[in-house]
Amino acid sequence: MEHHMRARTVCAAGISAVALALSGLSVGAASASSSSAPVAVAHSSTRVSGTPNTHIAAKCGTSEGTWTQDGITSQDGSPTNPSLNTWGATLIKCPTKGDRKINSLVVDGYPNQAMNINFNVNVYKKTKVSGLVQPNDGAVVCSYTALPGTYSATGVTGAQWLIPLSSTCKLPKKVGKKGAWVGVQAALDQAFGQWFWATKTASDVSDADWADTKNLFGINCISFSGTTPPDIGGTKLMQDCIFGGDIGEHDFILVVA
Repeated sequence: MEHHMRARTVCAAGISAVALALSGLSVGAASASSSSAPVAVAHSSTRVSGTPNTHIAAKCGTSEGTWTQDGITSQDGSPTNPSLNTWGATLIKCPTKGDRKINSLVVDGYPNQAMNINFNVNVYKKTKVSGLVQPNDGAVVCSYTALPGTYSATGVTGAQWLIPLSSTCKLPKKVGKKGAWVGVQAALDQAFGQWFWATKTASDVSDADWADTKNLFGINCISFSGTTPPDIGGTKLMQDCIFGGDIGEHDFILVVA
């Protein structure tokens, strides 16, 4: 697999490019670590690509889209690295009654993993903070822990996971029409490496958000909608948190069915 460096980086103190290179991940990615914990990076990029799937049962207007060749960390890395506890979330709108009954998710990941992985999933109501539409951390509609995700070497990234929900997530009519946020996190011990949620280009830069709940990367985007210092998550969306601005990574790749 061929990696290439990104110009924009966010490095924590004490982490060198050599250490990142030894981790087997993109040297240009944001990084953070302690003296005893494994090196973790916030995103990783590649020129590898796959073939998009046609998801006949897709709901809420979701599709794979055009991959940016990048992926963003969204992982619980415990027990090896409990400080790695990041979440990605994407906004969906489900105007019809049928769309508001969600039974499964399909996510594309960065193609550094080729195995079945468990996932945590939260579906949030939306809120507006600092003029931005954000997931409401305190208003979870549906929550699932350790859902089995089945890997296949398919999709636009060549690495895709099907995640059946253990019970149907039924969105209230108002929530579905106005929009709900779907948060996905790989429950993957970092001893097995990192998992990155692949991103796609989109017309709306406000469709993706990100939280680093343990503030491993020192960016202070600790929650999705929080504003209590040092948390600034409520004032920034995914691209602003990780890259400091819009660089074309507008959304996470998610298909709901």
